[in-house]
Amino acid sequence: MQQKLFATPQEAAMSGFSARYCRVVATAVDGDDGYVVVDTGSDGHPYLYGGAVKREAGGWSDGTSGNGDGWISSGDLEEEIGAYALWGEAPAGADAVRARWRGDVRETLIEHGVYLVAWWRVPCPEDDYPSVTEFRIDGNWVTAARSPLLDKYRPPSSH
Repeated sequence: MQQKLFATPQEAAMSGFSARYCRVVATAVDGDDGYVVVDTGSDGHPYLYGGAVKREAGGWSDGTSGNGDGWISSGDLEEEIGAYALWGEAPAGADAVRARWRGDVRETLIEHGVYLVAWWRVPCPEDDYPSVTEFRIDGNWVTAARSPLLDKYRPPSSH
C-alpha cells in the first residue's frame, strides 16, 4: 500500500490530526528531510507533538513521531544516520534560541512560542545530547539555566 503524499511538510505532519484541534507551531527542513512540531493541546494549555517528514517523488510523507524531542532514524539502517530534533516551549518574550551539540552552536528563531533546532544526517548519540544554552529575550541572550520558564520546572532546593 502506497503512503499518502502531501504538498507541504506541515500538511504531512498534520496527517491524522484535526486542524480544528491542532496547529503547526514549528518547522525545520533540510533538503528532503523535515521535522514539524504541532500543538495538540487546548487554548492556553499547549501539548506539543513532533514528527519527522520526508520528501518523496510527488510530495511529503509523515514518518516517526512522538511527544518528546530526540533522534529519529532516516530509515537507512545500513548507515544508521538520522536527525536529532531538539524542541520545546520557549520562555515568554523569547524570539530566538541558541543550542549546542558536539561543538556546533546553532541559533534558530522561535515560532509560536516553540523552539525547534535540528541536526541532519547524524549518527544516533550514545552519551552526548544537544542542549539549549540560551534564549534571546528583549534583545539579550539569557542563559537557559536562568530562564523563568525552566525555573518553574526545577524542583525546590532541599536546603
